[in-house]
Amino acid sequence: MKLMAAVLLVTTAALPALAQEPTAADLYRVKCQACHMADGNAPIATMNFADGKWIHGSKPAEIEKVITDGAPGTAMLSFKAQFTPEQIAALATFVRSFDKSLKPVKKK
Repeated sequence: MKLMAAVLLVTTAALPALAQEPTAADLYRVKCQACHMADGNAPIATMNFADGKWIHGSKPAEIEKVITDGAPGTAMLSFKAQFTPEQIAALATFVRSFDKSLKPVKKK
């Protein structure tokens, strides 16, 4: 009985450590999908990631800047208070993947 209680205690204590950070896909689904659609193919051209027309640039750093600072004069707001720099970089890579004409970003 004591062994079972000890195993239960250790297992329960480890649960918070098992919680994972949300993936870029998770973040996109919660924060971006409403405007940009699940597949990035938004009906409004300026919000579309799949059509190959990148108004603010298609390089990861350019996309990160838009996610971080927003795009003045558009509906795109800044997300720097909501995401870490690592999450923003992951999101930039994720949204680029909707445009099949772009080469994938090489991992560092």
